[in-house]
Order: sequence, then C-alpha cells, then structure tokens
Amino acid sequence: MKNRILFFHLLNDYSGSPHVLSLVIKGLVEKGYRIDLFTSSTSNGFLSNIYGITYHNIYYRFSKNKILTFILFIVAQISFFFSVIRYFFEKNTLIYVNTILPFGAALGAVFARKKLVYHVHEKPVNSNALQSIAMRIFRLCAQRTIFVSKYLFDQYQLSSEKYLIYNSLAQEFYSIAEKHSVKLNEPLNILMICSLKVYKGINEFKELAKYLPQYNFTLILNSSKNEVLAFYSGTKVPKNMEILSTQTNLHPFYEKANLVLNLSRPDLWVETFGLTALEAMAYGIPVIVPPVGGIAEIIESGIQGFKVDSRELNLLIDRINQTFGDKHKYMDMSRNAKEKSLFFSYTKMIEEIENVINSK
Repeated sequence: MKNRILFFHLLNDYSGSPHVLSLVIKGLVEKGYRIDLFTSSTSNGFLSNIYGITYHNIYYRFSKNKILTFILFIVAQISFFFSVIRYFFEKNTLIYVNTILPFGAALGAVFARKKLVYHVHEKPVNSNALQSIAMRIFRLCAQRTIFVSKYLFDQYQLSSEKYLIYNSLAQEFYSIAEKHSVKLNEPLNILMICSLKVYKGINEFKELAKYLPQYNFTLILNSSKNEVLAFYSGTKVPKNMEILSTQTNLHPFYEKANLVLNLSRPDLWVETFGLTALEAMAYGIPVIVPPVGGIAEIIESGIQGFKVDSRELNLLIDRINQTFGDKHKYMDMSRNAKEKSLFFSYTKMIEEIENVINSK
C-alpha cells in the first residue's frame, strides 16, 4: 500500500481547478495511493462521487452576505488546520493543497512537519484581504509547488522547489472527442463556456452575437439558472444567442460547435491555462483565445485558431469570418488543434505529479 495523501480544496464546483484536481486524484487512486479529500459539502462539482477515496466534508459556500462568507472561510481554514493535526503521529502522510486558498492545511502541514505540495492554478489580478493572506502564507509555507503554465511559473519568485506541469483532460474525454469529425455546415455555431463574470468577456460575447447574426452563439455559464436569469434580467439578448446555466455534460455542445471562444479581458483577468480551449481542440474545433497568459501557450495563432484581445471587437469579427471563410484552411486548423491537444497527455501529467509527490 502506498502513502496516504490528504487533499484540500475549498469550494467543490464545476470550475477548472476542481476539475483538474479530480483527474489528479483519480490517477493517483489507480496507482494505489490512499486518498482523503477535504472539501465543501454544500454543492455538487467535479470532486463529487470519486470512487476509492475517503471524504471529509466541510461547510463552505459563497454568500451575498460578505460577512457570512468571511466567517465560513475562516471556519473552513480552522477545520483544515486541525484536520492535518489529526495525522500528526502518522508517518508517510503528504498534504496536497489545491489553489492557494486552503491555507489552513498549509499551516497545519508546517506545524505537524508534513511534506507539503501546492498545486497553483491562479494569480489573482485584484487581491482582496483574504487572498493577500493566503498568498503570504503560500510564500512562507510552500515546499514544492506545481504550476499549470509557464506564464504562472514565471509569475512567482519562490525559494522553494517549482515545477511546471500542464493540465490535461480525462482519458475518457479524449476517447469520446477523437471519434468526432468537425463539419463546416450551416448554421455555424460559436460556443463559449465560462464563469458568470464580466471579466470573462460575457458582454463582448453578446456584442459579437449582435454584429454577427449569421452565426449561432451559445454561452454556458458556471452558475445556477436563477443566477443567470437574475444577471440578464432586463437585458436584450440577440435572437441568435442562447444562454445556459451549468451543464454537467459538455460533449453535446462541443459536438455542435464550429468555433470555441475565450474572451477573458487581459486588463481584468489573465487566464492561467484554459481547459475549455483544450477540450475544444481535442474535438478538432479551432479556438480564439487571449494573446496573454497561460492560455496563449496552448495554441499558435493561425495554426489551431487565433489569439485576439477581446477588447478589439473589429479584429475579433474579422478573425471569426476569416476562420469560417476558407473551408480548406478551417479543416487544417481543425486537424492541427486535435493534434496539439494530444501534447497535454493525461498519463504524462499523472506521472509528473507522482514524481513531485515522491521527491526527497
């Protein structure tokens, strides 16, 4: 039996960091590690119902009441700290902190003298007080840190060990996607999947739909139906645009898509990787992404898609029309996208993370 690993993640939802963590956990379970997962019990997400692990639930959720959110956050950190302390006398136990936010577990690891691995997916553009505290503790406590892109790797100056390990997709996802053949048939469908945040470019996506009525636009938001309805209440949405809440199965949407966008605004938010872009590429779908950040490392402009600043609306429109205007060029980009997606190997990701875990 291999060593025990205690994984800590704050909010279990359908965003990128718990998605990646779920793949890491499943890969390490297959390799025989004993896994304990400490995460929120208040919602379903990518970390729910993973076979072969032991769950330890905490109560944490976002609330419109900032004071309540703050209290729940602090209580979660205290819970994480003492969860690690419980294993004080157990040898060969490693603490794995996903994102910088579960800093209570990092403090517990230092106090209990446990090996600590951080898996960092983010660098906040505008840090609040809690993020600043989490960042300071991360810099003080980090022993080994995994970064998901070179952009992110270069953002942090640490005296401790740093590793660059790109994200991947589940092997099952690749298996389904590889059977799909993209067809450039009317009507053409443009897809974007993101959080319900202005900095993700959701307003720019709506503008594109207004100026390009010849295409169908689908926006999938990682939020509840009520949250989506409330946000767009009183807003005129173009007839060629469909807005959906969280979808647990994205395959039907990728199967219909001809182009996938990531319109995150570089002045407000820098993407550190871009899982939806990689998922699209696995399907052979060309992508348009920001020209900066980790997501810009995934593609070569003009080869698998384009890199465009979402604030440049006219250039975006031109690139979309250019993508669909030449069928032969489009099919070349489709093939290139699928080929490039294979570089982000699931097996390679798990092997590299296991090497970090077992490093002396």
